[in-house]
Amino acid sequence: MKIEVRVFGDLIDFLGSSKLTIELGEGAKVADLISKMAEVKAGFREKMEVLSRRRGATDYGLTILVNGKNINVLNGLETQLKDGDTVVFLPPVAGG
Repeated sequence: MKIEVRVFGDLIDFLGSSKLTIELGEGAKVADLISKMAEVKAGFREKMEVLSRRRGATDYGLTILVNGKNINVLNGLETQLKDGDTVVFLPPVAGG
């Protein structure tokens, strides 16, 4: 199945694009997507942690949305994905 991934902030520069299409097997979860992205771009998981001021159990300190819904109100990293889903990674915003 194909999952559309959108990233923002520092993740755009890190990945070289704001949009990616990731191929996953049926029954994949958000955790599987993160693992696959770490295969596609070495250091992805670590970059997510560096961008985070906190390291939440389900979101690495990032906001992760599946079809516009925060995974924290779904099933966290165990949220099931289906073909055509859009997953968005939003790093925390800092300002001054």
